[in-house]
Amino acid sequence: MGTRNLTVVVQNQEVKVASYGRYDGFPDSLGVKLLKFFSNPQNTENLKEILPKIRLWNGQDQKLQDEFLESIGCTNGILNDKQKEEFKKRYPFRYRERYGRLGEGQILEILLEFHHLDEIATTDAYDFASDSLFCEWAYVIDYDKKAFEVYKGLNTSGISEEDRFFHLYDGENDYYPVKILASFPLDDLPDENEFLLQCST
Repeated sequence: MGTRNLTVVVQNQEVKVASYGRYDGFPDSLGVKLLKFFSNPQNTENLKEILPKIRLWNGQDQKLQDEFLESIGCTNGILNDKQKEEFKKRYPFRYRERYGRLGEGQILEILLEFHHLDEIATTDAYDFASDSLFCEWAYVIDYDKKAFEVYKGLNTSGISEEDRFFHLYDGENDYYPVKILASFPLDDLPDENEFLLQCST
């Protein structure tokens, strides 16, 4: 089901992951997948260990990628089979992220798959949280706060300076950024039933 969403990971007050999803953003789908992922202590530690070499994709990255695509004869953004192989060799994580037809919520799993890379640049969709008419759910894993936070869209009730996404509000839209609904300690996550109960309020 088309339920647009955002998955964010924060470490050392820096956004490391801000991944947009088009489908299945409800707590009983993506939320539960993330809950299960972080309920495995090994996943939590493994992700934490590789976060220092993860960063968000930026303008310079895009420029270099565009130049590379042009160098292999791709000028319209559509890759043929030969170009796909060349792109995969140059940008293995980027290829998996863009063309791997990920199921919702798999961004964290593929980050662990590419733990051997010296650097991983992930697509930056952080600003998607700014308009909760479109961003229906957001999930934030904050290693500084040691928290797993759930945010809900369709927020017309306002937002305060204490809210994580307050700085994204432009002061003009009827829909504010997504608003926090629930927060859970990473080292003491609830079971699935309790998680869904708290996310239904």
